[in-house]
Amino acid sequence: MDRVLISSVQDFARKEIQVLAEKIDREDYYPRHLITKMGDLGILDPLYSGASVYDSMLCLEEIAKVSGSVALIQDVQGELVNSPLRTFGHDLDDLIDDLAKGKKIGSFALSEPCCGSDTRSMKTRAEKVSGVWRVSGEKMWITQGMYADVFLVAAKTSEKIGTFLVREQDCVEREKIEVSGNRGTGTAKIRLNECEADLIGGWQVTKYALSIGRIAISAIAIGLALGATEEAYGWAEERTAFGKKLLEHEGVQWMFSDSIADLESVKSLLDVTCKAFENNWEMAEPLIAALKLVSSKIANNVVDRMVQIMGGMGYAKSTRTERAYRDVRLTRIGEGTDEVQRLILSRHLREMINNTYNAIE
Repeated sequence: MDRVLISSVQDFARKEIQVLAEKIDREDYYPRHLITKMGDLGILDPLYSGASVYDSMLCLEEIAKVSGSVALIQDVQGELVNSPLRTFGHDLDDLIDDLAKGKKIGSFALSEPCCGSDTRSMKTRAEKVSGVWRVSGEKMWITQGMYADVFLVAAKTSEKIGTFLVREQDCVEREKIEVSGNRGTGTAKIRLNECEADLIGGWQVTKYALSIGRIAISAIAIGLALGATEEAYGWAEERTAFGKKLLEHEGVQWMFSDSIADLESVKSLLDVTCKAFENNWEMAEPLIAALKLVSSKIANNVVDRMVQIMGGMGYAKSTRTERAYRDVRLTRIGEGTDEVQRLILSRHLREMINNTYNAIE
């Protein structure tokens, strides 16, 4: 673990992000200046700066503890857009550097109004006209879509699904979407009207983005749960109920104990999954699905417990816990629903069971 990096991100999150977190949520405020600051410090895309996948996920955790919205922005900018471009792109060094430094904003565009998880029903099309690729269609739930300079877009060609880079052009129309949680992220519906595009690769590029993105959103889920737990613990230390501090009640202690046990177990799974991804990202698919499925479930349960501990305050605006209660729900939907993760796992049952037996032996 790069303790210097994690400490720097933690310090930045507490001093720069936490003070703006309520404004971001309440006003649906997009923190463009924070993105620039994070880029200047090399923490907007830690992978670009040489961090391991695991250390990059720990950075996301620290940010998510104080703001799920900023963590989601970092995830999209780094994992969903810049990482695939570095891995599969060619002659994109200047753009990759601009994205890592926050000079340009990127969006990942896969879901559509017709079909979120059902990519086979995708309607967005890419056609090569006079040697130039042009992409047309609508994309939905696009984080940073209102402000993006570039889009990494999945689209059908005559033969298969391709992954294209669309730069800011007049052909891109944007429509803001109001969301319950993770506000201030510029979520939008976009329309692409015969936009000129560069082909980055096939479905493999999108699959790579989803794979590392699912690890990232798992880290965000853990961070949101840890942030809520931290706030609820401080509340329980001070709150008096029935003649003693709330934290002195055994039932409350056990709620915290269960939560910490759950979070420590899924953090271990995060570590293992990051190593598996670095070793062979395609072979890590079932482990990534397991991580996302378990982490989102645990995080939602933990945040719900923290709301219960804080009572009315846990349901009140301006608390991290109430904000996390709305933000964490996305982790069961975004970058592949719970049901999609179960579907992926169902395709790998035999090998997963055999690997478990081999590990025991």
